[in-house]
Formats: sequence, C-alpha cells, structure tokens
Amino acid sequence: MNSQQGKLIAFIHEHQEQGLIQKDLSERFHVRGASITSMLQGLEKKGYIERKIPAHNERQKNIYVLPKGLALINDFKLSFQRVEEKIVQNLNEDDQQVLQQLLTKINQNL
Repeated sequence: MNSQQGKLIAFIHEHQEQGLIQKDLSERFHVRGASITSMLQGLEKKGYIERKIPAHNERQKNIYVLPKGLALINDFKLSFQRVEEKIVQNLNEDDQQVLQQLLTKINQNL
C-alpha cells in the first residue's frame, strides 16, 4: 500500500454516498483514467474496494470501500493520531494552537 492508494481509499470512503465514479477520482487526483483504473483494480483485487453498477445507470460503476478498506482507514487514523500525540507531547496548549494555525496556513497554500 502506497500513500496515493491510502489517500484514494480515504477519499472514496468520505464521498461514496454521493455515487462516486472513476472520473471523479481522476479529476480529484489529477491522474489519467488508465492510471486510476489500474489503482482501482489493484485495490479491488486486494479486497479494499468494490465497484457496483447502479440499477439506474448500467454504464457507470460506483465505487465503495469494503470492510477491509475501512479497517485500513481506521489503522491509518490511529497511526497518525499516535504520531501527532508524540509530536505535541512537550508543547503546552498555546503552543499546540499556534502550531495548528501554522499548519493550517501551510496546508491552504498547497
């Protein structure tokens, strides 16, 4: 699992209720359709996601995260939470707020 695949699974999970399709992922991640297809096929083979054809549109496949993918997302979140706690363990509350504000500004510029 690489970072882009992890981001892809997380994005699918966050937006799957909206009827997420491959084109949405291609536009969001600025990746060609063939590359997204390859990534999705790999994730599907590993049991992290599934693609289903909705009854109202047989030409499209909606993408959903499976329980194995959800477990992976939860593991990622837990890992990041542990790292974050370790990073800020020696900072007081004010320093943590300043750090959060600075990181938010940096993230907005990316």
